[in-house]
Amino acid sequence: MRSRIKPFVFERNFLILLTGVFANGLGGGIYSVAAMLLVFNLSGSVLYSGFAFFAVTSASTLAFLIAPFANYAKYKNGLVYSNLIKAVILFTIPLMHYTVGLNVWYVIILLFITALITQYTYPIESTILPLIVGKDNVVAANSYLQTIRESMDIAFIAGAGIIIAIIGTVPAIAITAASLVFVTIMYAFFTFQQPEITRDKSQSVGSAVNIYFTDLKAGFSYIRQSLIPKMIFSIVFINIAMVIMTTNLPAFTLIKGNGAEAVYGFYLASLSLGILIGAILSPKLKQIDFGKLTIISFAGTGVMWIGTATLPLVPSMILFCTGAISIGILNILVFSAIQQQVETAFIGRVITLLSSAASLGMPAGALLGGVLGETLSPEIPVMICGISMIFFSLFWLSSSVLRKLPDIDRVSLFQHSKAA
Repeated sequence: MRSRIKPFVFERNFLILLTGVFANGLGGGIYSVAAMLLVFNLSGSVLYSGFAFFAVTSASTLAFLIAPFANYAKYKNGLVYSNLIKAVILFTIPLMHYTVGLNVWYVIILLFITALITQYTYPIESTILPLIVGKDNVVAANSYLQTIRESMDIAFIAGAGIIIAIIGTVPAIAITAASLVFVTIMYAFFTFQQPEITRDKSQSVGSAVNIYFTDLKAGFSYIRQSLIPKMIFSIVFINIAMVIMTTNLPAFTLIKGNGAEAVYGFYLASLSLGILIGAILSPKLKQIDFGKLTIISFAGTGVMWIGTATLPLVPSMILFCTGAISIGILNILVFSAIQQQVETAFIGRVITLLSSAASLGMPAGALLGGVLGETLSPEIPVMICGISMIFFSLFWLSSSVLRKLPDIDRVSLFQHSKAA
């Protein structure tokens, strides 16, 4: 049995990372349900859910400004201290709740701050993976991590609604904070070798600022002549559609579930299950031409999510799950290709620039979703998202460059190995 498992799985640092992903799955799964339900319960309005999603997606849009800072500290220290800070911030929610009381804007601001810190840790986790497992094992390692991540999301998001019904949203957020403390402790045991980054500790503030902007510019230069700019418009488009839908998901699921809060967790779990299936399938599908795979899978997603909006609860959840499979496939293949083709020093910046660019329209989408949900039926934004997936597929079909992309191992995302 052991011989069938890749050797890197038993490597100390990968096991630590895997344990951290598991713990984050516990805390993050509960947090994803509890945080948005807390905002909805405090305000009683879909519009405030839009404000909350606006805050979170704004942090994603600003990620490209934060990514260069990952190279100014040891990766291990960055992960340890940032997770600890997030834990402290989230512990203030139960503290405020049980003392002076909670305000919806206080919660929204904290959602923004924690999301901003996540934009710092995410590129570090992406950067250290090739250091731990080697670039030849990146696709398999990503599949392992994504499988664990989505499995935990399924288990804990599905149970989060039930947990929240028993203990409430605020204690549920305290569980997330405790999980982050555990992650902090685990990451303190990392022993991987970080490439040496030469910095003059005696440099002036002005010199440090110049280096920061030089690093930022280098990230832009790296992707300028790649395939990324050709892909980004369509990715921005579907991200806007996705956030319009997710902003309305709490209200949408309350309608489908006749007022049962647990149903929101079930829908998020079905989304995670679909992404998990996509992550598991991605190594087996990487031999298929990437252009054709994207076109066919996202056209299917669009049809299924239109069904999600119109059908009763059980078939709606099933179609919501199967429609998410394409997202899991796209995530694994694209980010694995970046990790394989980009120099270690640039991985974090390239992934963050891609994520930031893809998030450009999401804050506006969150506000638009809030307005649509407040003025129309919540089913309408879900249907809009499904139709948008079909338009995404048609855009790739109309582009000869994107339509003719070969299998992901032969897609040359970057035409250079060094920044210009």
